[in-house]
Amino acid sequence: MTLLVTLYFLLTSLHSSLAFSPLIASVTQPNCNEVLHTDVEQAVREKLQRIASGYEKHIDTTMKLMDMEIELSEKTERCLLRGRVGGGRVLSDRVRMKQQSMRECLAANNVAVQRLLLGWKDADANQQLFQRVECARSDKVCDDVLSLGSGGVTDAQMKETEGYDTAIQVITHTARDWTMNSSPCRDATNGWILRAIVDNCAGMVQNQLRVLVPGSGLSRLAYDISTCHDILKSGVDICVEANDSSVTMAFAAKSVLDLVQKDAVSKIHPFASDPHRNEIHAEKRFEMQVFPDEEALTAYRDYNAMKQSNPDLTFTVGDFSSYSHESRNGMYNVVATSFFIDTATNIYEYIFIMKHLLCKDTSSVWVNCGPVQWHPCAMLRPTVDELKGILEACGFDLIIWEVAEETVAYRHPDDFAPTDDARFTREEGYRPLRFVARLRDYDSAEDLRERIEYVEYLNNVATGKDGE
Repeated sequence: MTLLVTLYFLLTSLHSSLAFSPLIASVTQPNCNEVLHTDVEQAVREKLQRIASGYEKHIDTTMKLMDMEIELSEKTERCLLRGRVGGGRVLSDRVRMKQQSMRECLAANNVAVQRLLLGWKDADANQQLFQRVECARSDKVCDDVLSLGSGGVTDAQMKETEGYDTAIQVITHTARDWTMNSSPCRDATNGWILRAIVDNCAGMVQNQLRVLVPGSGLSRLAYDISTCHDILKSGVDICVEANDSSVTMAFAAKSVLDLVQKDAVSKIHPFASDPHRNEIHAEKRFEMQVFPDEEALTAYRDYNAMKQSNPDLTFTVGDFSSYSHESRNGMYNVVATSFFIDTATNIYEYIFIMKHLLCKDTSSVWVNCGPVQWHPCAMLRPTVDELKGILEACGFDLIIWEVAEETVAYRHPDDFAPTDDARFTREEGYRPLRFVARLRDYDSAEDLRERIEYVEYLNNVATGKDGE
C-alpha cells in the first residue's frame, strides 16, 4: 500500500488569487497553462540541483579550511613546542584526526541530501514533477505570477544564502523532526500542540477534522496530527494540509515520507557543519542519527492497520498570505502553528488570515507553540503581553495562554543540557509561547477580505512597494 503525498503549488497574482497544481499526481485537469508549467518545472529542478551542488561546495570548502588549520598548527607547534614529547603536535594531530571524521560525516550527509532533494532523478527522466500548473485569473503568464507566492522556485539564477533554503537547513530540520534523539524537543512543542488538539476535539460532533499547518518545514507536526491515534479511535477522520514557503522543504518532507512508506531509514550527522566555537567535546560533532525514527514508522503501520488506508496528508508550497483567498474562508477546524507566527511582516495580517481560515463555530481553534523571535522581515514586533492584547482585540478568546516554565532546546537535548551532557559552553534554548485561541467575533468574509487587503497595502507602503 502506497502512502499518497499530494503536493500543490499556490501561485498568487497581484490580487492574491490562488491556483493549485498537484505534484506527482495522476490526474491532469484541462485548461493547463503549458508555458507556466514548463517555467515552474524547470525552475524547481534547477533550484533543487543548485542546493545539492551547493552542499558539495560546502564540503570542499570545509576540507580546505581544515587543511589550513592543520598547516598553521603544525608550523606553530614546530616552532614553539620543538623537542617536546610527541614532537609537540598537540593540536595538529587532533585536527588531522577530526578532518578524517569530518570527511566521512559530510560524505554521508551528502548522500542524504541527494536522496532528500534529488530523489526524482531516480524516476523516469521524462516524468513531470508537476501534472498541472494553472493561473487562477488568466492563462497569460506574467512576471507577477511567476515571482509571487511561488515557493521561491523562480529565482533559479539567485545565489543561495545561509538562510532557510540550504542543504544544511534541510539536515537540521530532518534531525529535529525525524530522529529519535530529538524526541524530547518535539514533545515540548509539537507534542504540546497535539495534546491541545486532542483535548479540543473531545466530544466534537463532526466526523472529519480539517487541520492546516502553516510553516510546516519538514512536516513532522502535520504527519503526527494526520496519524494521531487518540483522535482516530473516536471515529473522526483527519485531513491535514501542510504549507511552507519553501519548495526545498516540501520536497525533503516528501522524501522522508517515502522512507516511511517503505519502512526504510537513512542516516545523517546533523552536527558536522556546526560552527567551530563553544564546543566541549570534539567527538560529539560526529554523532550519527537515523531517520525517520521508529515512532514515525510505527504510527504509519498503526494507521494502516486501523483505517486500511493511508493518512490524508497534502502539501502546499507558497506564501501564507495566499490563504486569504475567498475559497479558503471557514475551511479549517484547526490551524496549528509551530515556530511560525514570528515570521510575519505584520502580525495583524496573520491574525486576520487565521480568522478567515477557521470554521465559524465554537469548536474551531488556533493552536500555537513557539518562540517570539521576530524575523528580520518583521515590521511589527510585539512582546508576548502585547500580542495577547492584539489577539483579544481582534476577536479571539484565549483558552490557554502561557510561556513555558522549562527551557527547551531547539534541535537536540544536548543543546541545553546538564553539565555532564552539555554540547556547548553556550547553551541554546528558549521558553516557547503556547496558546489555544478560539474565535469570539465572526466577521463576514467580505469584511475580512477588506481588512486583509488593507494590511497588505500598509505592508507595501512600509516596505516601499506601493508604487510597484
